[in-house]
Amino acid sequence: MKLISPSMADEIERRKENVRRVWDYKRVDHIPIMMRVVSNPWGYTTQEHFLDAEKQFQLELESVKLSLQMVPDDYIPSMRVDVGCVVIESSLGAEIVFGDDPNQTCNVKEPILHSVDDIYSLKMPDPHRDGLVPEGLRRIKMFTERTEGQVYVSCLDMGGAMNVAFTLLGGVQFYMMSYDHPEALHHLASFITDCFILFAEECIKAAGGIDHVTSTDFPYIWQPEGRKGHCSDDICAQFSPEFFNTFSKPYNNRIFARFGGGMLHNCGPNPCAREYLWHEPRIYAVDLAYEYSKNDLPVFKEAFKGEGILYLSMPADPNEYRRVMEILAPDVIAIPDVSVSPDQDVSGLYNAFLEVSKEYAARMNWRE
Repeated sequence: MKLISPSMADEIERRKENVRRVWDYKRVDHIPIMMRVVSNPWGYTTQEHFLDAEKQFQLELESVKLSLQMVPDDYIPSMRVDVGCVVIESSLGAEIVFGDDPNQTCNVKEPILHSVDDIYSLKMPDPHRDGLVPEGLRRIKMFTERTEGQVYVSCLDMGGAMNVAFTLLGGVQFYMMSYDHPEALHHLASFITDCFILFAEECIKAAGGIDHVTSTDFPYIWQPEGRKGHCSDDICAQFSPEFFNTFSKPYNNRIFARFGGGMLHNCGPNPCAREYLWHEPRIYAVDLAYEYSKNDLPVFKEAFKGEGILYLSMPADPNEYRRVMEILAPDVIAIPDVSVSPDQDVSGLYNAFLEVSKEYAARMNWRE
């Protein structure tokens, strides 16, 4: 089905150019507002749409249609393909379970690596046969084909080397191994990264090419061309910067080297904030949960000055965004990532955010 007219396609290209410019700290008239309308009139639970591709597509398509109709500017149509956040773990044989709450995501039943020998005995999984990966690839292809390539699709929620290692080993053994057998933890991180890159390449094929995906990971946020690399490092909320540089960064680097230095996810808090951008190749942005990262904004003001972008998943409250601006301007750009429902005053909320974002842009120290 065609969702986007030629004139709307030109408009979306203009919006993308705004994002490209902001990632390079080039002057714009307003900071983009990543507002998305989300609706679930069918009352599907999280478990239902994880297990049923048709229901997930129905939800994502409804969001695209409503967002195109109701959000005045900045929205770039995209869909998140989601089979859960333990994709690599499932491909390695971890049993996937749901809890009693039908609106919770799935997880692994228990760690599956209990010794150094277990790590060295791991075999490369088959993305077309093992775990949740085949279903994820099928959905990526389906979502892309049904929207005739007009809507960007996410890749799968694969985490990153340390996130997956933590889940496979369990918390206590993960940290003990970093002291007692660091070489084994490095081997595991490298193996997981091999899996990530293989699966991301298959996701890109299923979508018809890298320019059809938002990034190499789960976010529905469109990342500029050549900067599609994305991975998650939520567990680094527990790390020292030294631990991050030793055990996270080398493996994140491989993902960014393969797909372009793009964006890193951590919900927060952010003890490693000063290290985030300085990957090889360097990255340009991080996506964070505002609730868990808002106390770190002064650190980001220093660490990201004129260099990095914050995407903040935050409530639909322009006063909170004004607070962000007052802390970060004129040095660091923060882009609000906001979900709203169709029964809210979507246009009014957007315009309230726009008022802040225009003032924000006027106060920024741009590179030109």
